[in-house]
Amino acid sequence: MIYCDETTWSELDVAYCWNLWQPLTPMGKRAKRRARPFRPGEEHEWEQVLREQDEINKWLATHPRCQALVSRCLEKMPDIENQLDKLGADEVLGLTDWFHMKQFLWQLGQLHHLIQEHRCSVVSLMPEEDVPLVEQCLARLNPGTNRTAAFWIDDAYDDDLRRLRQQWRRMEIKERERVEQCKREIEDTYGIRRNRLGTWTIPRHTPLEEALRRDRRVVCEAETAYDVTFRLPEVVGQEMARLQEQVEEREQAVCVRLTEEFRRVYSRLRYWMQQVTHFDLQWSRYHAGKKWAGVRPVWDGDRFILEGAIHPGIAQDMAAEGRSVTPIDLEVGRGVTVITGPNMGGKTVALKTVGLIAVLAHYGLFVPATACRLPLMHWIASTLGDGQSTKQGLSRFGAEVVRLTEWLSQPGEGLLLLDEIGRGTNPREGAALAQAITSRLSDGNDWAVHVTHYHEVNQLPGIRRYRVAGLSWMDLEREWLGSEGTWRERLHRHMDYRLIPVQREEELGTDALHLALLLGLPEEIVADAERRLGSGEDEGKTAAESG
Repeated sequence: MIYCDETTWSELDVAYCWNLWQPLTPMGKRAKRRARPFRPGEEHEWEQVLREQDEINKWLATHPRCQALVSRCLEKMPDIENQLDKLGADEVLGLTDWFHMKQFLWQLGQLHHLIQEHRCSVVSLMPEEDVPLVEQCLARLNPGTNRTAAFWIDDAYDDDLRRLRQQWRRMEIKERERVEQCKREIEDTYGIRRNRLGTWTIPRHTPLEEALRRDRRVVCEAETAYDVTFRLPEVVGQEMARLQEQVEEREQAVCVRLTEEFRRVYSRLRYWMQQVTHFDLQWSRYHAGKKWAGVRPVWDGDRFILEGAIHPGIAQDMAAEGRSVTPIDLEVGRGVTVITGPNMGGKTVALKTVGLIAVLAHYGLFVPATACRLPLMHWIASTLGDGQSTKQGLSRFGAEVVRLTEWLSQPGEGLLLLDEIGRGTNPREGAALAQAITSRLSDGNDWAVHVTHYHEVNQLPGIRRYRVAGLSWMDLEREWLGSEGTWRERLHRHMDYRLIPVQREEELGTDALHLALLLGLPEEIVADAERRLGSGEDEGKTAAESG
């Protein structure tokens, strides 16, 4: 079943907030990509996720310095998914695999100690009886005396390995001495000095070049039109090569032995990784909510109530223009909630805010509001954009109907956000269709919010009604002439974007005609429109023509 399709996701501008949710570990990032919303029946799990974020908030309020320390541990935590897969498939882990494994265990131990030391009860990375096991695993990957987060195959792993490496190191010292002696002899012979790379660069076409080309102790490494570079040939003795092979064989034997030992604790390693992943998701959820001053949503099976709600993405865009958003208060119940109001009154912004908060809440995130109560729903859908599809040959109206038809047939209870249903066709049919759709939804169990200008929709019984408070016309008209700023800025200063509950059906008003006049439409046209609106002349003529 679809929860929230790509179109709805895009129309609600969810990506802005979604991108602020940034897990710090590779496992957390992967888990976020696979995240699914909580659905009806998962209220207990949902509330647990929210409660843990509350606990993180309380913990950091008492221990603020832990924020940077925990984040640093998570940022350094490597992904051991591939290593665990190898253990599960009976494959031998190599040097790089063990480096990742040790880094994970090291950071796990550091993080667990940090949480325990500061008495954080948010989430347990592991039970206390697992702590000695983590220490044992670290000790196996650190057999030497100095404890470190790095990994290498230490001599302490194997006596034969130690002996072979000692022999190889002695031979290596002798070989370096031989090479150095040879270089000194060449430099004494020809009166030249090596560069910082240990090679000799000689001008072309000189007796010195010819002499070095004949000298079998050196080889030509590179040459240009102006000079030639000589070096000693790389010579690895057969004894050193044999020893190197033996060292590699013993190192592989150590890897095999370690793999067998760690395979016995495979299930605990997998569990610890899952716990770290869960903690990272919660840690990053909490910090995402802090970025938009989020509040913990509360479950309510029958109501969806918002107080002081904003859309952070829209708020940021408006802040860039020197403007601010007006928080909305809204209660959505089963059936239909209708929002009316003037053009440019923020109705679509209100729809996006409602939808965004519903989506964030269903993914266990705190929401940008001062208070929020809502049920868990099976799906969230919107028809906010113009929706035209040249690929499918659909107009705005056609695309709108196709989307609405799909969502009306969805099983379960969902949130449906409708923006001016029917406006893509002629007004009389659009109004009738909008009224019929709203009437149908008012009898259902879904939560629907319908933004509309149609007076007919506003007259329906059994719906919740809100209107945008609207413009302060007296102040606006007083300021309009001679004031600074664009007409958009002046409108914004005098537009009251609050949503006001309407107890009974009200007239929609004539804000559009006032606005048209202020924007320069000739007075006689506006006056004619007012006369027609008051007399119902245009409506009667349309009805007579259709009869």
